[in-house]
Amino acid sequence: MIAESLILTAFLLGLVSAVSLPLGTISSAFWRPSDRAIAFLMAFGGGALLAALTIDLVASAVEEGEFTALGIGCILGGLLFVLLNELVNDYGGFIRKASTTFYYLRKESSRGSIAILANLEHPGIFEGLSAKEYRALAASLVRRHYKKGELIYREGDPAEALFMLESGEVELLDPRQGMAPSALVGRHQSFGWLNVLAGTPTSTAAVAASDVTLWLLPRGSLFSLVPNSRTLIQQIHRALRSEALSAELQHCHGMTVAEVKTWTDESVNSLLKRGIFSEALSLERKDDEFLEIADDIKRFSLFSHLAQDELQEIASHLIYKRLKKGQTLFHKGDICNRMYFIASGEISSINPSMYLRATETMGPGTGFGGQAFITGSRHALSAVATEDTEVWVLRKSDFDELLAETPVLTTKLKQYINDPVIFEYLKYKQHYDDDLIERWKRKMQSAIDAHSPLPAIYEMSFELSAHRGAPLAIWLGILLDGIPESLVIGASLVQAHISYSLIGGLFLSNYPEALSSSVGMRQHGFPFRRILFMWTSLMVVTGIGAALGNVFFTGAAPSLFALVEGIAAGAMLTMIAQTMLPEAYFKGGSIIGFSTLLGFLAAIFLKTLE
Repeated sequence: MIAESLILTAFLLGLVSAVSLPLGTISSAFWRPSDRAIAFLMAFGGGALLAALTIDLVASAVEEGEFTALGIGCILGGLLFVLLNELVNDYGGFIRKASTTFYYLRKESSRGSIAILANLEHPGIFEGLSAKEYRALAASLVRRHYKKGELIYREGDPAEALFMLESGEVELLDPRQGMAPSALVGRHQSFGWLNVLAGTPTSTAAVAASDVTLWLLPRGSLFSLVPNSRTLIQQIHRALRSEALSAELQHCHGMTVAEVKTWTDESVNSLLKRGIFSEALSLERKDDEFLEIADDIKRFSLFSHLAQDELQEIASHLIYKRLKKGQTLFHKGDICNRMYFIASGEISSINPSMYLRATETMGPGTGFGGQAFITGSRHALSAVATEDTEVWVLRKSDFDELLAETPVLTTKLKQYINDPVIFEYLKYKQHYDDDLIERWKRKMQSAIDAHSPLPAIYEMSFELSAHRGAPLAIWLGILLDGIPESLVIGASLVQAHISYSLIGGLFLSNYPEALSSSVGMRQHGFPFRRILFMWTSLMVVTGIGAALGNVFFTGAAPSLFALVEGIAAGAMLTMIAQTMLPEAYFKGGSIIGFSTLLGFLAAIFLKTLE
């Protein structure tokens, strides 16, 4: 009877420690606490668990002289957790926490960048590079996804990156042949390298012929490596002297044979001496003309009331383009990665679903595309030049640079993204849900503060969407976090002893974890009922695990007892260090140090009451 009573007690205590899991899910339906609040609670619970581990598990085994068994068990428990955690993450379980999501996607990005360089056909300038140089290149690669029919770049754009195709096909369109396809680029092939080397505007347009995943190597990142790589200098030297580059400059950019030779000789000489060389052609910008009308730009308040030097900085990043009557600037549904200011002429917004009816006509001094540009969403309408038109273009990459160079613009952008107009635009015109909008705003704030590239709202769930069908992996991942906890509860009752510090710490740590994870999973398409079922079932499993832990520990030899204690403690400590505290720091920053300390002291205080 006593044994049965202890098993029942262990089961009930397991339920009590985990009842905060479904409570956290229920709370997510009507409460959205700040990340710092969640981080504080999670770190507090982590501190309490650390104290409980030290007092309730490790200390008793050491006092009984079973350190060897304890140490072996801790190592085995830690390794077991790491291996199982990696397994469930690979099948979609990483979605359970923001920190595991971030780490997993970063790891996958690293794997993909190295793989694309290793499998690239005809690497050209990359031949003969050392492993260290390949790793340096891989660290600079940026992954991008495009749907079939989406424009990757336009003809005449600055050549800012070399493109390498991971999957899908890309069609290159030649403007000299009426935008007829000139080449089809397939998997593990590259394009754009001639323009990158010469620094010339793109001579073709690139369109995704199917759903595409590709990698970008920014021109700046490539040339930052050149001075320190003799092999790369030699390969670029050979490419500068190539017939392909000479033909590109002559036939696509109108340079004469003499002009090409002069630029090539000067570039080779500069490359060999300093590791750098100048661009073959420069873009048309017309900075002064923009400054004349900058104060009168309508429709986009972000650039209003700026000082002259700040406007000058903006003007230096603008590209000047001429459009013929009838030329389409962008189509409805295209990814918006640039903003426009009309210098002369006329642009009409067209709704294709309304029989190509013009909804609005814009003239000189008008800025447009700003909301889609800042939010990184898709164009809600098409834009067509209704007469010969000249525009200034601001690209996303140039805007990111501007933010780092213009503090006033950074401050205004923070205000701009919190404007109710932006929320209404995303909710009613782009049809994003409230949770995604709020998550995008938080990421924007973090990116602005860190001077990193701004997130695009349409991209935020792309990587995760492929894993929406992995609820089992997520459930297993969360279960993995809870297994050590349930074993510890069962272990604490072997000698009919209840650790209130342990139960309290588990309760406090489970609640913010469930709350945070439930919000995240709902943002990625999981229905509320499924999430609630997942957490409730985990509560029951925790109770069963505690009961089984009590059965297993009963009558165990001291060395075996210490070994199993060590396995539980090692797995639990690894869980705290690998997923719990990183998640808290990811959400709360430096506040978690103090909150962990408070949790540690609270657990010790509870211990004094036993």
